[in-house]
Amino acid sequence: MSSDANKWYAIRVRSRCEKLAATDLTNRGYEVFAAVIPQRRVWADRVRIIEAPLFPGYIFGKFSPAARTAVESVPGVATVVRFGKSDAPIDAREMESIRHLAKSGLEVKRSPFLRVGSRVRVHSGPLKGTQGLLVEVKNHYQLVVSVTILQRSVSVEIDEVMVEPLREPNDMPAVKAAGAAAGQV
Repeated sequence: MSSDANKWYAIRVRSRCEKLAATDLTNRGYEVFAAVIPQRRVWADRVRIIEAPLFPGYIFGKFSPAARTAVESVPGVATVVRFGKSDAPIDAREMESIRHLAKSGLEVKRSPFLRVGSRVRVHSGPLKGTQGLLVEVKNHYQLVVSVTILQRSVSVEIDEVMVEPLREPNDMPAVKAAGAAAGQV
């Protein structure tokens, strides 16, 4: 069922049904990628390397938008990821990069999705608990901490693995957004 009109889509699966759904979709002729990585698990009496999903609860399938209903009828599949009523295909370059990473044999770890400009909190190291804005300067990440009333900011270089996205009720109110757009952080 593969053709040039087919695109990659993220498929949400029921809990621990990644293999079941991937196998069934493959048997029905769809191109499927269930991104799994070797992961070390430690039990009290032994250590084993198991294959664990890189994106728990999701697999990827390549199909035409017309096949969405058929894909969603497969056992273990919850839904194809969409935005409202619009199909949400995955960028082909992103999909190819994920496939390369998973097949590389290198140690691949899950990481929080960080976007330059995101509000973050440092979760380890000497700055643990510090909150600020993540920016990129000359291919290095910086944590920017501001004193709004003074309209001044300071920054420090930081490794992106030390921060996590900060979830606030109103991530960026209009007043803050206007200030950020004017260059005031």
